[in-house]
Amino acid sequence: MPTVIASHIPGRAVHRYDLLDETTEKYGISAREAHEAIHAFLGQIVDIDGEDAVILDRRPIRPELLKRNRRDLDVYWWLTISDEAAETIRESLAASYADEE
Repeated sequence: MPTVIASHIPGRAVHRYDLLDETTEKYGISAREAHEAIHAFLGQIVDIDGEDAVILDRRPIRPELLKRNRRDLDVYWWLTISDEAAETIRESLAASYADEE
């Protein structure tokens, strides 16, 4: 089953997703901290492997905002990431929060 995460806009809403919930439960950290850590590691992986190799699909969370967005709301995306990237993120989280388990 592919890993899908929500996009990240610093300081803005955090949308729930499985890897986020897994991280908050396992390490006892807030959703915001988990989301930021996931995206920090994702950014590092993208820098190394390239976005096309890491982010396999991108779907808007609210597709209607692409057609009509009168209030100029932020558009967030569901990002499907590679299995390798998801595993690397999990390993990086474990290394960073090992003492919090």
